[in-house]
Amino acid sequence: MSQLQRGRSLVWQIARQSPSCLFLYSIFLFFFFFSIPEPSSLPLQSRHSQKARRKSSPASIGNPLRERERERVQSLKTKMSWQAYVDEHLLCEIDGNRLTAAAILGQDGSVWAQSANFSQFKPEEIVAINKDFEEPGTLAPTGLFLGGTKYMVIQGEPGAVIRGKKGSGGVTVKKTTQALIIGIYDEPMAPGQCNIIVERLGDYLIDQGL
Repeated sequence: MSQLQRGRSLVWQIARQSPSCLFLYSIFLFFFFFSIPEPSSLPLQSRHSQKARRKSSPASIGNPLRERERERVQSLKTKMSWQAYVDEHLLCEIDGNRLTAAAILGQDGSVWAQSANFSQFKPEEIVAINKDFEEPGTLAPTGLFLGGTKYMVIQGEPGAVIRGKKGSGGVTVKKTTQALIIGIYDEPMAPGQCNIIVERLGDYLIDQGL
């Protein structure tokens, strides 16, 4: 016999001795039966627990499709901001002249932004440019190739700026912390004007840690 059953038996024996004890026994039974949780309430608690688990589950923290879309939009915004550097800074007018083509590349050869008429370059051309920055003078014997066009390497700034000449035009390549700034010009723009535009933007990006 459980302790509860023994307690009920003891109370009943006492209650039989007098009406007042019987009344107390009735109160005891009332509180005993109404203190037991209703079975119908248990599934409700379970449902609340399941809802709480679902709210805290990783799947509810963020929709993967929304996360990918957010990353795509952010990438697009980044590309648009780099394009503004090309359109508004590299292709800006200086003494009535503009670069004929310009681009901002990652040092791995990835295109961050470029003008519409910037020639398609080959990966090995970017490799050769990077090598000349690391080992100044390596391009001098072969020339600087960009988009299939060969430029004669002229005096630059070792490890920082490479300059090339071809006929009445030429190219300037400025290395920053993470990028390569490229400007291509032709007459009537002078070589010094191209250098100012490209190197000014390059110095700004270096100051920004880029």
